Amino acid sequence: MTVDKRLLRERAKIRKKRPKFRRQESWRYKRLRTGWRRPVGIDNTMRHHKRGWPKIVRIGFRGPKSIRGLTSNGKVEVLVHNVKEIEQIDVDVQIARIASAVGIKKKVDMTNRADELNVKIINRPEEALTFATISEISEELLLEDDVLDKKKKSSRPRKKKSSSSGLTAKEIAELDQIESQLAGKEKKSTKKPTKKSTTKTKAKPTAAKKTASVKKTTVKPKATKSKKTTTAKPKTTTAKKPTAAKKTTAKSKVSITAKKTTSTTKKKTATSKKAADTKKKAASSKKN
Repeated sequence: MTVDKRLLRERAKIRKKRPKFRRQESWRYKRLRTGWRRPVGIDNTMRHHKRGWPKIVRIGFRGPKSIRGLTSNGKVEVLVHNVKEIEQIDVDVQIARIASAVGIKKKVDMTNRADELNVKIINRPEEALTFATISEISEELLLEDDVLDKKKKSSRPRKKKSSSSGLTAKEIAELDQIESQLAGKEKKSTKKPTKKSTTKTKAKPTAAKKTASVKKTTVKPKATKSKKTTTAKPKTTTAKKPTAAKKTTAKSKVSITAKKTTSTTKKKTATSKKAADTKKKAASSKKN
């Protein structure tokens, strides 16, 4: 069975343009599912193909007839339940699909047998590994071991190679000492300029002291002016104090008079209440 690849390409283009067919107003009500239902009704807007409403299923959205039911590779799907059914599959025309009721143990056996026969499985289980992947993993592990061995060898200390000039070990040691001494002298020479900078900074405070002495002399006349202003202020305060004292005495007199009047009114009310009580008692005694 030969399949025209041109038809497969055309079917892929039609699928891209094909809209998603939905039930009318399934996006409006939660109780309605999105599965397709043909609209029925005299004035139904979807049935009349009104603008702004989703499209209805039609024959024009269908793919080529000779390719219907085939996979993207142009092969037929076959549902498989055991190893015997995998052995009966034609590799050139068919592809296997494992049934959902099959357990994991049997799925692994079926996938291993399919790898031996070069049969492709659409829903391949994750638990199963192909022989190719097993070999790749084993090769990767071996490569990792080799890399670790090389790193260990490289980490070992290397022996110093003998110089081409033909010097002995003692002469090389003497040269190293001379180089270390020269390096120490260079460090000391770099530290000397820093001392000179400190001597320059010490000369600066003398100039600062002179400026401070000049500032002190300029500040003295300002202090004399401030004293004159302070002496003038107490005169104003002494003149204002008697007025405040007079006000306080007048207020105290008013408060004393108010207290006396309140005490006299209280006494009068108390005497009037006593007289009323005595009258009531006398009246009650006469009645008895």
